[in-house]
Amino acid sequence: MRGSQGCRSGQGGSKRTPKAPPGLGIQLSSMAFLRASLTAFLLAVASAEGTNGTATASSKTELPVNATNAKAVDPVPPIADKTEASTAGLKVKRGGQSQGPDVVRILHISDTHSLHRSTGNLPDADILIHSGDVAKVGSESELGDFNDWLGSLKGKYKHILVISGNHDFWDTNWRLNRGHISNEVAQDPAYFQHRITNARVLNHDLAEVMGLKIWGAGWHPRRGDSRSGNNYADIPEGVDIVVTHEAPFGIFDMTGGGHWGSSTALLDAIYRTKPKVHLFGHIHEQRGHWTKAGSQYQGGVEYRPSPYSGQVFRPNGPPPQHYPVEVESNNAMANQPSVDHSWTGVWAPQHIVGRPRAIIARRQPDGWHFASEA
Repeated sequence: MRGSQGCRSGQGGSKRTPKAPPGLGIQLSSMAFLRASLTAFLLAVASAEGTNGTATASSKTELPVNATNAKAVDPVPPIADKTEASTAGLKVKRGGQSQGPDVVRILHISDTHSLHRSTGNLPDADILIHSGDVAKVGSESELGDFNDWLGSLKGKYKHILVISGNHDFWDTNWRLNRGHISNEVAQDPAYFQHRITNARVLNHDLAEVMGLKIWGAGWHPRRGDSRSGNNYADIPEGVDIVVTHEAPFGIFDMTGGGHWGSSTALLDAIYRTKPKVHLFGHIHEQRGHWTKAGSQYQGGVEYRPSPYSGQVFRPNGPPPQHYPVEVESNNAMANQPSVDHSWTGVWAPQHIVGRPRAIIARRQPDGWHFASEA
């Protein structure tokens, strides 16, 4: 049977198709599958490369930064904290709040005794402080004229602060003793403020102005002329400037009769609260100032009883080195007629002999520091 089939297939001259080797069809199918897989893989790679921005250099399309293209663009620099931004030429406090000025000029006057209009053209400053005895006897007319004078200065100074002195209550005490006014009226804490409306009167009060903490206390009715009777226990911690009318005991308080017009309670309070500046008056013949430079004080008594002599009245040494005050200023500007007479033999009307004292406050990293101008 096999022989006949073979003869029959050879008839008619047709060619005989050879049979494929066993397993060849499976191999061809596998190669086709691999070729298709490779083509798909290459297309996927090309697509991914184009998405990542590596296709051609001529492409200028900028893509958003995301997880798939983060390597294709320069990283965005971190945004700096606004509080650390450059502020060249500016004074900025963290949190956006202004620190206020770094330099404040203070003008100290005292004991003008109704001679305020003969003080001349006062120097410019930010804050004007009068430490008492604005009048001779404290009459309504005297206080009224002083208040008017302060009103004329309100455009020149940002802040005007005043305390009362012993002379400012002479007329009040006279009327109290005669029953012309009641004790309740005279002892009102706002009694002096009602008469001096063009300034802020400090009566055991703290004023915070231009970044400075200023505390002041003056005289009161029914007190004598030597001591105010204040115990100063209410001076707060952290105060920068203390304003009183009397002196701390042992500092600018030497008179012909020894220590006068000063307070040991005030001295103790200064050591306790450690103000940087103390301003006062009261003791005319001890007008002067001390300014601490490093650990040493410079200055001293300035009052000269005789205009023809360079000798000052009873010079005495500076405060101890551990005294906390940087500027101590007694600026009683009117002369002391009885002292002058004892030196010159001449009685002369009271007049202004002292000059306003400028004190400069400078803000440093560790707080305010002060120096007075001679």
